[in-house]
Amino acid sequence: MIFSANVLAQQPKTVTDYFLAFPTDKYATDIEGKKITGKANLAKFRKSLIKVEDVKNGYLKLEGPWEGWAEIALFKKKDGSYLIAHAESGCGPVCDGFVKFYTYKAGKWADVTSNVFPNLTEAQIKKAFTDKKIDTTDSGLNSYFLLPQTGTTIKLACNECSDAANDFVLMEFAWNGEKFTTKK
Repeated sequence: MIFSANVLAQQPKTVTDYFLAFPTDKYATDIEGKKITGKANLAKFRKSLIKVEDVKNGYLKLEGPWEGWAEIALFKKKDGSYLIAHAESGCGPVCDGFVKFYTYKAGKWADVTSNVFPNLTEAQIKKAFTDKKIDTTDSGLNSYFLLPQTGTTIKLACNECSDAANDFVLMEFAWNGEKFTTKK
């Protein structure tokens, strides 16, 4: 799937630039559910969602009028261009989420998730819970992805899996400059 972005006419340079250049159907609805129109209004709204902006490490954490959070991270490819990772986690009462990957070139976004990230099956996720000795009878397979603020490893995590306040890591995926591989 390829879609156009009209927010920035030039090639983005920072993680914030990439976020602001996201297609106009993403992060474009206010708390009342109204579509935000106009480049300046959309940019202002998107900037208001940024809670952690680490341009040096290519990382953003977003929070808005929803329960949960989102993250954007840049991963440098072997050819010097960037892979843009986008993870969302929704919570209430448990957290669940997804991760997607995009490339951006000449104003065009392309979803390349299936080319760069393992297609996790329900059986693989269940095995990760089982391997960590976590009973999924009551909570199911609720999990979400954590993008790294530093480093190049993405984590599949669960916040209902332990009594600790921290995320419980189920699986890890390492970036090799071309794609992510499951860490053993």
